[in-house]
Amino acid sequence: MRLDQAFRLSSILLAATSFASLALAIVLPQWLLTLAGVAFAMALLRTNHASLISGLLLHLRFSALTWNVFLLLAFVGFWIDLLLVSQELLPAGIHFLVMLLVNKLSNLDQRRDFLHLYAISLIALLASAALTTQVWYAPFFLVYLVAGVWTLLLYHLVKERDEYPGDQPTGIDEAPSPSSLAHITSRFFWTTNAMAAGAFGLTVLFFFSIPRIGVGFFQNNHRESLRTTGFTEQVDLGAIGPVKQDPSIVMRVELPDAVGDESRREPLYLRGVAYNQYNGKSWSNSLSHRRMLTELPQGTFTLRTPGIKPSAAPARGLRQEILLEPLDTAVLFGAPLPVSVKGNFLSVQSDLMGSLHLPFPSHTRIQYTAYSLPVTVISTEARATAFLYPEFVVQQYLQVPAVDARVIDLARRVTQPATSVSETVRLIHTHLLTNYRYNLDVPSLQSAHPLEDFLLTRKTGYCEHYATAMVMLLRTVGIPARLVTGFLATEWNEFGHYYTVRQRDAHAWVEVYFPQSGWITMDPTPPAPDATMPTWWQSASSVMDSLRLKWDRLFVHYSASDQFAVVQGIRESGEVVRAKMSESLTAMLGQGSTMLGRFMKALTPAGIPQTAIFLIMAIGASYVVMLMLRQLGNGAARQDLYSANQRVVIILYSTMVDCFAQHGIVKPASATPLEFLRHVREQWSEAWPSADALTHLYTRVRFGHAPLTAEELSAAESLLHRLRTLGRSAPPSQKR
Repeated sequence: MRLDQAFRLSSILLAATSFASLALAIVLPQWLLTLAGVAFAMALLRTNHASLISGLLLHLRFSALTWNVFLLLAFVGFWIDLLLVSQELLPAGIHFLVMLLVNKLSNLDQRRDFLHLYAISLIALLASAALTTQVWYAPFFLVYLVAGVWTLLLYHLVKERDEYPGDQPTGIDEAPSPSSLAHITSRFFWTTNAMAAGAFGLTVLFFFSIPRIGVGFFQNNHRESLRTTGFTEQVDLGAIGPVKQDPSIVMRVELPDAVGDESRREPLYLRGVAYNQYNGKSWSNSLSHRRMLTELPQGTFTLRTPGIKPSAAPARGLRQEILLEPLDTAVLFGAPLPVSVKGNFLSVQSDLMGSLHLPFPSHTRIQYTAYSLPVTVISTEARATAFLYPEFVVQQYLQVPAVDARVIDLARRVTQPATSVSETVRLIHTHLLTNYRYNLDVPSLQSAHPLEDFLLTRKTGYCEHYATAMVMLLRTVGIPARLVTGFLATEWNEFGHYYTVRQRDAHAWVEVYFPQSGWITMDPTPPAPDATMPTWWQSASSVMDSLRLKWDRLFVHYSASDQFAVVQGIRESGEVVRAKMSESLTAMLGQGSTMLGRFMKALTPAGIPQTAIFLIMAIGASYVVMLMLRQLGNGAARQDLYSANQRVVIILYSTMVDCFAQHGIVKPASATPLEFLRHVREQWSEAWPSADALTHLYTRVRFGHAPLTAEELSAAESLLHRLRTLGRSAPPSQKR
């Protein structure tokens, strides 16, 4: 490929990469996409100067004045777009930026036009980086980086060639000039790619050396939040059912402290909001008053979970690393029961039932760490036949609406064999699991009495029906309980080792109150029918999703604390390596000392003094050092082999070769100085005497290292001056 063609193609590729990333980051008007596509197509066609189409395009091109008028109209259109159409600075500015890009693609004539194109492309790439945090930005950035290295190198070569036209032959000891490169060779290709790889490595190094201070500055107004249900202050019975078919990803949850993949594949409950009041058709939260949590230490908000007594048996906390997608709710999710949350939040709030909230919904991804304390029934309460509940618990968690008498009879009949409170809970739980069928196709919103229909008539439903039924049956027999909505994570990503939580994982379950143990999680919903085996497409989706998570962890949410952790890890690793090297060096010195002792004993079988042996070894070592220093001295002398006058003569000879080349007599790289001198005598006899004298001075210095006097140096300069002033009447005939 020719140099000019490669230069234009790399410039167009640079602009196309930035434009494609910008078009993916923000929705552009169809007419603007079409106009940009036509501009790129015409620019590509012009790269082939030999084609008929490119010749026609050259004749059909507008003048520079016409394009300046178009640019002025585009600037006027920017203000119209800003004030009347988009009414926002960002989209109007991006539309104007694309118009600038189209204008420059249509006028790539001079070097300054290419510089303008590079500046516009860089602004477009930075704009797309500010508009998105998606993983697809990574390949576009990599392609832009490679194309940028290629473009800058080719721009330099084209500029050098244009500023110094003609051949630029060199002296005998010099490499060819880059300006003589007419085609892209394989060596140039791989060298440029290696430079691009090095630039990418430096970019990554700088990225991880400088902590991130923001995430998608312009994202908040341009990303639609995922709509959720079941996390407001009031939820109708049957509201969760319609979202059970939605595969949209809500969050990803990692369990860094879990041991073994099998323990991580167990279903994970992610608690959202709890409800205490039921009116026969919907649940509400009468304890929704929120209070600000204390931030101590910085970034960690601690919650004193209601229902957990200080005397409860200590349990190992569960740490969850959660990446939450933009939702239309301000709820923060975590495994039951959350005790603290850590993240880059201004504030965190909690209600009287232990639910965590932000002040307002976030329109960007949220990364935070939740710490939960699993609660189990202590042994003394597991055998108790009755409890004395606090007045607050009795008032808030034993409310029962007007229900059919058959529901009360059902509760008493099911719990009749129970001998303890915990067994009463177990019997109701077992009854719902074994006597009812799971089904999403239930028109609960059309029923006047959904609970009675589920328990007595239809006996089929989904999680809300089961959870509501268990809470009401427990309250009927005097056991405090409440309904909880959240997500049940069951999809384990084998490649990223985390849970993928989707909208269809929305779930409702029950929390039962024990005075000393606290709120115990119970799920009366039977498991859904087994899903089909994962296909190759699902596996590929898991791989891509894990890449998105790594991208978000390592790039989008990389912060100063992450940088400190990396530096701390490197420091600790360095200390470990230093300790191991010290141990290895000590061991090697010990072995060396032992071997030296054995060697000394072997050399002194007849009682020769060891002092004499040490003296002989010292003399030998000194001799070796002297030889090494002499070699280094010879090397340094060879580096400065020629004196100042000798170096000047070598330069004068190279200048003479260049002078002959300007008159059409080019010295082949394989020709010796004497062979070139004969060639000069055949083609330009008038210049031969001066060339002969200067060549002999050069060979004396170059191959004989002869010293030169100041008179000889002056004579060499006079010979070169005479050659430069000597005219040549006619070009010699070229030998073939």
